[in-house]
Amino acid sequence: MPCGAALRVPRLPDPQILVLAFVRMGGESSPWGIAVGRPGKPPQVFTTPEPRTRDDVAEMVAKLAPILLTHVHHPRFSPFGPDSNAAIPPFQVWVPNATHLEMLHHLNYTYTFTKYGSASRHLLLNHVGQACGWLFREAQRPGQLITLAATDVLRDAFTFPAESARLGHPGFLLAWLGAKGTRDERMAAAAEAERLSAATSLDPAFERDELEFYVDLHNTGRKDGKAADVARASKMIHTRLAEELERRFHLVEQALSVIGKDKRPENRGLPLLVQASMDEHRRQYRRLEQDIDDNEDGPAFRPSPETDRYPSAAASRFYVHEASQELRDTLLVHGDREMQADLIVSGEAIAGVIVDVRGEGAGRRTVPVWTVESRGEVPLRVRKDSTLCVAGLSSRHVVIRSIEKLGTGGYRFELVVTKLINGPRKGDGTVLPATSPKLKKQRVVLVKPSMDQIARKRSFLVWRRDVPGAWLTHAVPAVREADVPEGVAEDLTRLTKP
Repeated sequence: MPCGAALRVPRLPDPQILVLAFVRMGGESSPWGIAVGRPGKPPQVFTTPEPRTRDDVAEMVAKLAPILLTHVHHPRFSPFGPDSNAAIPPFQVWVPNATHLEMLHHLNYTYTFTKYGSASRHLLLNHVGQACGWLFREAQRPGQLITLAATDVLRDAFTFPAESARLGHPGFLLAWLGAKGTRDERMAAAAEAERLSAATSLDPAFERDELEFYVDLHNTGRKDGKAADVARASKMIHTRLAEELERRFHLVEQALSVIGKDKRPENRGLPLLVQASMDEHRRQYRRLEQDIDDNEDGPAFRPSPETDRYPSAAASRFYVHEASQELRDTLLVHGDREMQADLIVSGEAIAGVIVDVRGEGAGRRTVPVWTVESRGEVPLRVRKDSTLCVAGLSSRHVVIRSIEKLGTGGYRFELVVTKLINGPRKGDGTVLPATSPKLKKQRVVLVKPSMDQIARKRSFLVWRRDVPGAWLTHAVPAVREADVPEGVAEDLTRLTKP
């Protein structure tokens, strides 16, 4: 069943989308193969015959580097150059499911601080590790629209009749959406699709029966100097892995096709979420890559892939996530009637009819007061003096002056309009003044306004050094665990100096 009356992800053109898929050997955290490309075009496939060999994996990841770094607009690779104020168009990176996001984290851990190889090689790998780390961290931020797992997008757009543990398989979800026939037939198709692995881990039987022989042949041939055996094994391993990678790549393409063909409109709040995502890209990726400090978002540093070692950064990002969640929840509801209905049923929003409009005071001091009556026995979680806004017109705020229970089972609310009283200064007449008698008998839905700027402001204030407690949040912990070897994590001494 469709979830919501509007889609909650923007449909970008194919050139602005990059699809990534990984496979790995059982028990390893390094990629065995990578598929990367644009939707609708054959992907580039990179593999290594032996993922336990550090040099081979680094060489494979280096091939991915220019493709990924160009797409995420690294200052050295972007066609927009290093200009921090460049108007970079929105972009997305899609992966099949959450396990592929975890591989981004593994790449971040392996290459962000590596010093292995020549200066040019390890610098390129550092860039890849930092890009993967930012994509992974961004995937955890509520409301972001850059790093997307196909399973997450499909679950957000549809409700599936299955256990939550099975909803992490893109093939399973796509079979429910694409299979024809009865419910039992569609369930059988979904179960059959689920048998094929879509995670980064290969099916153990496939790895054992199809690849183990050639891995042994490659390693023995390399040890004995038999170039023909090495070449044969490498070719066969690449062929088998390419089949698995391309299948995962095509699952993402199918998910993109489902979203692209969906007849629902995009939620009209998405442009603001896209803008917020691109602002995060500028602040948390391009700025850090250029080593530019910021008065609001703190000093430039390379976050550790392991944990938060810098208290100020950890606190700041907590507030950013809080603000992002608040913005997403309160923004999308204005463009989705079903989301509004859910809030009304839960008592967190009000739906009613404006039965009276009057003004208190005179002249410029006139205060608009609405009387709104709702119908039906629903719970009520809003209280007197609560601030709400008009759904579809988020700039118009009202404050509840009084609540009266009606004998018919509904409520009568007396509301004072506090913002957007006269309508927009350069309006086209579609937004009536709050005192207009034409508002009578109009149905209105009132929802919670966004307070995301409160948490966002806190994220800025964390960086201040002239407030109580700054000696604690801006200092290096004087414990043995904080003495991390150089090249493994951020330089806290440099970051915390006055």
